[in-house]
This record gives sequence, C-alpha cells and structure tokens, in this order.
Amino acid sequence: MRSITISGLKDPSYEMNEAMNVLRTNVSYSGESVKLVAITSVDENAGKSIVSFEMMRNYANAGLKTLLIDADLRKSVFSARYGAVVDDGLQFIGLADVLSGKGEINDAVYKTNIVNAYVLPIGSNYVLNPTPLFSGKIFSAMLDVLKKAFDFIIIDTPPLGRVIDAAIIAPNCNGAILVIGANEVDYRQVNDAKNQLLRVGANVLGCVLNKVGAENSRYGGKYKYYSRYKSEYRY
Repeated sequence: MRSITISGLKDPSYEMNEAMNVLRTNVSYSGESVKLVAITSVDENAGKSIVSFEMMRNYANAGLKTLLIDADLRKSVFSARYGAVVDDGLQFIGLADVLSGKGEINDAVYKTNIVNAYVLPIGSNYVLNPTPLFSGKIFSAMLDVLKKAFDFIIIDTPPLGRVIDAAIIAPNCNGAILVIGANEVDYRQVNDAKNQLLRVGANVLGCVLNKVGAENSRYGGKYKYYSRYKSEYRY
C-alpha cells in the first residue's frame, strides 16, 4: 500500500476533541451497521472538510481502522490544507482515477502518518462534472470492497446547497450528517437540505453545529477556552 505524509497536522483543541468524542458516541448509538457515513453541508465554508478530517482522526485514535474518502471532486481542499505528499514521489492516483477506470483502488488508498488512518484523495485533477462517476456501478462496487477492509469510512462530499453530488452519494452510505455553520444559514435552508437527503433515501443521522463561539459554551468560562470555534453534535 502506498503512503501519504500529512505535514500540516496540528493537535485538535480540547473542545474539538470532546466534540468528536460526542459525535463518535452518538453515531455508534445509531446502530452497529452504521460504518459508512457521508458528510455534507448546506453551503460552502461550513467546515465540513475539517469535521470529516477530525472524525477520521478521532476514530483512528480510538483504535478503528478508518478511511477518509475525499469525494469533493470539484473543489477539494485536502492536499492544500494538510500538506499531503505522496511518499514515493509518483503520480497522485485517487478517486477520480478509479471511478473513470484510469486507476486501481489498491493504488488510490493511502496509509497516512496517523496510526489507523487512511485516505482516498481525489487524485491529481479536479473533475468539472463528477455526477456520472458517482451514479455509475463502479462507485457502489468500490464502496462494497472498502467496507470489508475498514472498520469505519467517512466520505467528505460537496455542499448539498451547491451541487447534487452529496444526494447521489448519501444513499450508498449507512448514514449522512449535515454540517451547519452557526448563524450562516437559516432554518429553511437546513430543512430543505435535510428533506433533499430524505427524498433520495438517505439515512439522516443528525447535524454538526460548527463555528459556535466558545463564549456561548456553558463550560467556556470555567475552562477558559480561547479557541475561536468549537463544534457540537446535535440530533
């Protein structure tokens, strides 16, 4: 298996770590069959990719062999944000290559320098219209193979309010989670996104309320949090 070094790692804040512990616990209460989860958002900049990455790290730290699939083929931020570099120096093969028949899944899943954490990146190129790729048989067959190889899989999908990709991906998963930026969208937008997922048969597990000011936390004063943001998991 090929490997990736993630050079931009920073220790999660206390608030983030606790929020991810709560998220993992609540997902576990959704049933033992929930092993493949799609993460999406209503709009851009809600922090879904950060939540996806921190989920991967939290599950991996809990001893679970965890895979993060970067399915935001139109606008991925993974490599740039975390300084991900392929260790062998060869071509970056990823999800787009596998789904288009130009690469093999064994060459596209990478072991990271986080114990128990693996990633399936987009590859070396963005895809302007990935909808047919997610609708094809290769995608569902690929997920069936990966579910047998990993304890838990997280798919970072594009914002539901922008493109249709998440609504195509989510029904192939055991559950879907909406990431919502506090004070960035209204209830109607969130409800519309939830209903869109339900219409396609997705199992909506709940939402992550992100970018909640630490001063709003009832524990903030006691523990003197200085982090700008915290995340909370809420059904």
